[in-house]
Amino acid sequence: MSKIRVRHGENEIELDGTDDFIKKHLDDFYSRIRVTSSGETMTTLKEKIFEASSKKTRGKVPTPAEYLKAKGTTDRILQILIFGKYLEEFREISEFSPQEINSVAKEARLSKDIHTQYFTNAVKQGLLRSLGGGKYTLTLSAEDALRPMHVN
Repeated sequence: MSKIRVRHGENEIELDGTDDFIKKHLDDFYSRIRVTSSGETMTTLKEKIFEASSKKTRGKVPTPAEYLKAKGTTDRILQILIFGKYLEEFREISEFSPQEINSVAKEARLSKDIHTQYFTNAVKQGLLRSLGGGKYTLTLSAEDALRPMHVN
């Protein structure tokens, strides 16, 4: 199983599934958009993206504390987003609860839990999507907010 998110200008697709499933839907996606502004053909671009998405990350996995420290923020809502991204990237958990975020926060040695009101505020700001049952997921707006912080 692989997971991929591709964005070209205003065109975007997110896929989660087998390699064949992803290839099929990427072909469909690229058949609807034109050649890139850099002049690369869509076939070349698709191959690069698929190759990059199927590679496993190697090397040392950062601790939650290292990951948070690298981002340098004390804002509680941004901490939720950073820890959510951490869970997604390094623990393959894309749907998380406040308890899971606070567990990672404890690993990062934060002095206090992140209050659930911050989760509510993040939903109101469009940074988290409530899935019901106390579960949340990051939105594309959250991804955009994290991008300047180089959270991959």
